[in-house]
Amino acid sequence: MAEIEPVDLSQFVSTLFSTLFVCYDWADNSALNQELEALLLELEQGQSNKSVNRSNAGGWQSGGNLMTLDHPAIRQLKQQVEILTHNLTDQIIRDDGKQRAFRLVMDGWGNINRRGDYNVVHIHPNCMWSGCYYINPGHPDPTIPQNGLLELLDPREAANYIQIPNTILDGRQFIPCLPGRMLIWPSWLKHMVHPYQGEGERISIAYNINIIEERP
Repeated sequence: MAEIEPVDLSQFVSTLFSTLFVCYDWADNSALNQELEALLLELEQGQSNKSVNRSNAGGWQSGGNLMTLDHPAIRQLKQQVEILTHNLTDQIIRDDGKQRAFRLVMDGWGNINRRGDYNVVHIHPNCMWSGCYYINPGHPDPTIPQNGLLELLDPREAANYIQIPNTILDGRQFIPCLPGRMLIWPSWLKHMVHPYQGEGERISIAYNINIIEERP
């Protein structure tokens, strides 16, 4: 093959129909994670807190009112979600010279997966943003590929026919489950959680966010 002449395309390549995705690791959240884990395990054991069935195949999910609990750990987590969401909103709005203000409406629920539990492919309807916060990844078997990982799927079905590994054209993205990691994505983005195989519990909190603009 003849040698290819290098051409600088940096000013001529743009991304169309890109999907916003936030992956932020909060530092010094170990105490918060311990409080959240204890709270969710306590709720799971409660007689009135049988698992809600949403996308989960096995495992336990709390009711969708978790963010309304009067608990210091929930208040701190909610504040952190609000910080990232407001900053994300500030980055995506077009500057029209007007001062704009937004308020958030949020709901959330806890997730506990044990050996063999997973979440099927799904979206989160009736909201703008969705996401999750990782509390404890458990002890997944490292010999099993994608063990307990969140997978995000390209919603453009035909895009999955063009895959070059380790490029931005990949139609599948896998997100490691790390304590203190907070994710936000558009609610229409398809996603799933691969089966968890290992000891202990994989614990997280999922949330939905609607943004309402305050009128002057």
